[in-house]
Amino acid sequence: MSRRHDFSRPWAHHRKQIYIWTSVLGTLISVVPVVLVGIGVWPMEPTGFIAAAAICVPIIIPMAAAWWDATGENRTSLEKANEFMIIWFPITAASQIFWELTWLVGDAAGLMNLTEQDRWGWLWWFYGAADTRYLISDAGLFGMETFAVIGGIVMINQWWRLLTAGDDVPKRINALWWSMVSLVNMLTVFGIYYVAEARDGFANIEQGFWGFALKFVFMNIPWLVAPLVSIPFIIKQLAYLYRTQVLDEGATLAGADLGASQPARSA
Repeated sequence: MSRRHDFSRPWAHHRKQIYIWTSVLGTLISVVPVVLVGIGVWPMEPTGFIAAAAICVPIIIPMAAAWWDATGENRTSLEKANEFMIIWFPITAASQIFWELTWLVGDAAGLMNLTEQDRWGWLWWFYGAADTRYLISDAGLFGMETFAVIGGIVMINQWWRLLTAGDDVPKRINALWWSMVSLVNMLTVFGIYYVAEARDGFANIEQGFWGFALKFVFMNIPWLVAPLVSIPFIIKQLAYLYRTQVLDEGATLAGADLGASQPARSA
């Protein structure tokens, strides 16, 4: 068997710093506009466009940094991909649980028919101003977001299991299968999301070129790219783990057989 992979090795210092600071930046970009728009200091737009572009920075940078080895570090591609997933999973799960789950509850309660006067709802309005399905209680969108939230809940649970799996191969295998399910679910939801709107001639997309290009397309690219990157590596990691499991079990059995075949020594 080729070189063994260490999926629990510590992160390099420079990557850890990137993850910490991009987490801080992402939190600030998410919270500060909500507060300042909510109290009337900032306008609803162009704050929405600026925030849409800015939030992509602390999302994309750690995704790229996960593949960057430190000087002298020599991780395998599977180890890099594993770190990529450990970084990506909480980002997407946080979005699906906090943004989309609250939208589902608000929409079911009749609170998401937002306008520019509803400053308290800016966090959902700024995206809905581009994709107006979020502001008109679209039934198809509600169904898609329901499955997105379910996938996010599954993903955050598997993220924790992968983070704490260590050398527990069966636990890691089980978590990877559930991760695969959540990622396939995500891709399916995204496919329906875009195909449905394309079939409708993009009738619900407003705010012109930037509404379409920045909010409807660019903001969603990480959620499309990450599953496409992760799924092939999950398959490879599963294949490696199954091989490792078989070889380890074989070595254990061989050792037991060898011990049983040794003649007993007389006292």
